[in-house]
Amino acid sequence: MSYINNSNGWGNQHTNHVANKVDHIADKISFAVDMVANAAINLDGAQQELLTLANAPYPPQSTQLISLANRIAANKRQIDDGLAKIKEMARTIDQETNQIQTPHQRGW
Repeated sequence: MSYINNSNGWGNQHTNHVANKVDHIADKISFAVDMVANAAINLDGAQQELLTLANAPYPPQSTQLISLANRIAANKRQIDDGLAKIKEMARTIDQETNQIQTPHQRGW
């Protein structure tokens, strides 16, 4: 985390506080993006497994297909969770920046 200090020229403690919160949220967004990226990598693995099963000389067993379906479902949930976290944090950033954009704030 890179916190913004008071010597940055903004001169407003409230603005610095909001900027630090936004910076913290950006770090969380980076983590959520990593979650989504890891799920995508896992889906690539599932795709390779499907291709292997499709090219096998014998049909896949139902347990193999169930296991693969469960892995795909888990990765989809991870992607959905990561995207929901990103959306939630974007709303939080919007709320925090609205605080410094309102005309009744002093220091701007």
